[in-house]
Amino acid sequence: MRIKRLHALTAGVLTVAILAIVGGRAAVAQSKGASPKPWEKIVLPNVSDYGSIGAIQTPTARFGNDGQFLAGISIASPYHRYFINLQALPWLEGTFRYTRITDRPYSGVPGFADGQDYKDRSIDFKIRLAEEDANWPEIAVGFRDIGGTGLFGSEYVVASKRFGNFDVSGGLGFGALGTRAHFDNPLGLFFDRFDRRQEGSNTPGSVGSAFFTGPVALFGSVSYLWQDVPVLGDDLRFTVEYDPNNYKDDPAFTDIEPKMPVNFGVSWQPASWIQVGAGFERGDTAMARFTVFADFHNGFNPLLNKGVPPEVAVRGRNGPQGVSDTRPVDPVPETAAWLPELAQASVGAAASDRQLVVRRFEVSEDRAEVDLTGGIPGHDMADALDVAAAVARAVPAGVGVIETRLLSPAGTPVMTWTLPRADLLNGLAPSGPVDAAVAGESSARTRPAVVRGAAETQEIAERLFAAAEENDVAINQVELQGDTARIFVGDMPFRNFVTSAGRVARVATQAMPPEVERFAIVLGDDGLAVAELTVLRTHIERLSEDKATPDEIWHQSRIAQAEPAGEDAILNRSRYPGFDWSIAPRTRQQIGGPDSFLIYQLYMRAQASIRPTPNTEIDGYAGLNIANNYDDLELESDSRLPHVRSDIKDYLKEGETWIGRLQGAYYTNLAPGLYATAYAGLLEEMFGGVGGEVLYKSVGSPWAYGLDVNWVKQRDYDGMFGFRDYSTVTGHLGVYYELPFWNLNGSVRAGRYLAKDWGATFEMSREFDSGIRVGVFATITDVSAEDFGEGSFDKGFFLSIPLDIYSTRPTKTRFGLTYRPVTRDGGAQLNRSSALIGRVGSYDDENISRYWPGLME
Repeated sequence: MRIKRLHALTAGVLTVAILAIVGGRAAVAQSKGASPKPWEKIVLPNVSDYGSIGAIQTPTARFGNDGQFLAGISIASPYHRYFINLQALPWLEGTFRYTRITDRPYSGVPGFADGQDYKDRSIDFKIRLAEEDANWPEIAVGFRDIGGTGLFGSEYVVASKRFGNFDVSGGLGFGALGTRAHFDNPLGLFFDRFDRRQEGSNTPGSVGSAFFTGPVALFGSVSYLWQDVPVLGDDLRFTVEYDPNNYKDDPAFTDIEPKMPVNFGVSWQPASWIQVGAGFERGDTAMARFTVFADFHNGFNPLLNKGVPPEVAVRGRNGPQGVSDTRPVDPVPETAAWLPELAQASVGAAASDRQLVVRRFEVSEDRAEVDLTGGIPGHDMADALDVAAAVARAVPAGVGVIETRLLSPAGTPVMTWTLPRADLLNGLAPSGPVDAAVAGESSARTRPAVVRGAAETQEIAERLFAAAEENDVAINQVELQGDTARIFVGDMPFRNFVTSAGRVARVATQAMPPEVERFAIVLGDDGLAVAELTVLRTHIERLSEDKATPDEIWHQSRIAQAEPAGEDAILNRSRYPGFDWSIAPRTRQQIGGPDSFLIYQLYMRAQASIRPTPNTEIDGYAGLNIANNYDDLELESDSRLPHVRSDIKDYLKEGETWIGRLQGAYYTNLAPGLYATAYAGLLEEMFGGVGGEVLYKSVGSPWAYGLDVNWVKQRDYDGMFGFRDYSTVTGHLGVYYELPFWNLNGSVRAGRYLAKDWGATFEMSREFDSGIRVGVFATITDVSAEDFGEGSFDKGFFLSIPLDIYSTRPTKTRFGLTYRPVTRDGGAQLNRSSALIGRVGSYDDENISRYWPGLME
């Protein structure tokens, strides 16, 4: 009892000291004005033993930078913790962790997982409630070990305040962080269930039932950052904390009896991506920690060689159609009396109709000036000129020049046109974006009709195809219509599809006759016409001569829904049939099973594809075993459902060398924005069959809707061409949504699964600036938690990494990793490589603007 009172006194003194420092030092800083913004000092995040940003054993309210990823290990006997952590959103931190309890066997059942010590899976979340400022600390709420066994289950509220190189944190802990029980739970005054710690957190399906229940303990920490340490030349961080855990309820087999509730630690960051920590915990235990960092927003790869872009062939100085700049100017027609209020209203209405806003409208004796903002991307330039024409009709007769400026949201001029009023009144101003690049030179040109015969059109197309082949640019088809060339892009290696479009435009300048001014570049994979990006030849020429910037061109280009190729389209027959292949070492693994903590295989993956037409592909891959430890696999499936996934052991052991996929697929446009595919063959490692999908996704819309239906039969364990008796029909209706912030994507897919259960899969993912995509998913079906087995329902997370951030050559290939705590049969989906959403979902205004700087790469 005396010890408990001493601990409570220690915690109370530390908490009071923290609050006094937080309030007092903030007031002093304000009154003296010595350090107006101390919270803005750059302090490297400290990693706790649990893998989250924190002190040692206790949390803090600190977070990493958005997109920060870390992975590491900490050892403080008897616990070895292996963790990964991601700053998933600016205010949300997530941690996944395996804890190895070295003095506890995996199971008490003889013969089951003999020789393994216990492994516990944990997921943590921390949410920022308030950011730090001069008077207010950073505040966060957190959850430790949720949704699993709950052996280390805790919740907390914590505040952190920084004073120069000191960082002070204090908070309230529940669960394992509240076992010193400094006072009763105040929520118990309102609800009796909060008086005692609920035991529901380790029951399947009871996530949240124990949150913030039971007694409360105080915790706190103080850290000091010693910068530029002599000899080391790096920073050291020293941390001392009060630990609110008495360890009496810890899952270790041997009793842990702390000699003192205070822990000490030091961390060292020898490089920008490494942190090493050491400490002394519980008064008798040494601690060691090692962590590596990465930034998911930074996709810079200094080794990536994109090759030399094609040269731009610049036409003569007389303009796109070779028309002379000298032409008679029509007289200015008579106008009505000048009425300023009426003119303002007329110009404002013209702008409003085009989603533009008039920021300034001034008229002098011989000149009118108008500033505009807003507009529809891709149409804003043409609409701005329409407003200029409205100005020309509204101003007095003596005004001879109209200056129109299109401003960015920040008020910076993006484009300026100075045009004779007569041209605007006679409809001779630039039509749409065509002559915007030279509009400032007060020249506007009409575009004569262009008529070509079939032989001439074919000759131009062949010239384009030859130039494309010479420059390693993939072009499938081309249509020539007057001064416009519609060019259908083939399979280019660039993940940045704007770069692909830019290289196609460069090649087109070499092959197209001078009267062709518009390049309508049709983007899409597998022969699908998805998005049409229209750029002007004049702009490409000016960019190549450094007379314009990509930002200026962006406001005059256009992205729209693509139409499928017409009957007059000319196919590049030299590209078909096409053949591609690759071979590379790969691994596959299972983590955390009772047979062995790590089951692995190293194999060679040989992949090949044949493309008879732009819309048709036959592709597959085979795995050739190099090494594995599959002999350790012994546990048989105990599933009550059809064994559609839980027989993975048999597939791995009997199919060490296997055919992973061998299928044929056909893709087509049913209408603009409506796509379809049909496929048949060995669709994945465990199932073969036939299926199809229809998906609607309009360019510029955040929504997509799809339906897939498949008849499949289970493959033999050896991974070759044989089949087992089990077959089923599976399919889903999907709704996909691109959220308007943080590049988040959500989806719901409802339907029938491989084990003939019905339900829905919910998924949320985020793509970072580097192209790395991280997401979580959960599937709820009509299978009960009891029938499903361990885990209650299918859930997990996935990571998709574009390989071009590591490779030396451009590639659209991605490395994918999906983690499930357990592999069960409920909620199991068919792994379809032909899914349409991944082929059509990325062509929107946000991605176009994000990728636009790569236009001329």
